[in-house]
Amino acid sequence: MMVDPAQFDVAFRGKRMGKIKTAQQIVRKRRLHAVGPDDTVRKACRIMTNRGIGAMPVIDENNQLLGMISERDVVRRCIGENRRVAVTPVRDAMTLNPIFAEPDDTLFVCVAKMMQDDIRHLPVVRGGEVIGCVSIREVVSEISYVTMMNMGMIDEGLPRVETELA
Repeated sequence: MMVDPAQFDVAFRGKRMGKIKTAQQIVRKRRLHAVGPDDTVRKACRIMTNRGIGAMPVIDENNQLLGMISERDVVRRCIGENRRVAVTPVRDAMTLNPIFAEPDDTLFVCVAKMMQDDIRHLPVVRGGEVIGCVSIREVVSEISYVTMMNMGMIDEGLPRVETELA
């Protein structure tokens, strides 16, 4: 069953839900980590390992989204098929035509898109250019904070715990 992400967003609006962050607000202070289609899978793995991330966008020279490369892609399309990560280009292991978030999508819309496509990392695209990537960890953290605030479990004055991903 396909769910309209906009309906998901409306369904969760509460008294204070207007304070939920957008995808752009999550990625705005962070450096974009990405690779090109001709980079090796080994290079992608090194970046993901060094930055503590599980996936990243594959972009062209104009910052346009071509695909996503994830740890799962490496396992399935390289290790599982006996390809050498040192010489395999990212284009041969990446997921093509990934779903993405618009900058103004709330995190409720982001989680709906992630659930619908069974993914954990969602690139954020503005005007055709990739501006960042949102992880399910960030979405869960933000939605939990707002939910606890709505339930009166925490005070609005309590500072948010910012998820710091390199």
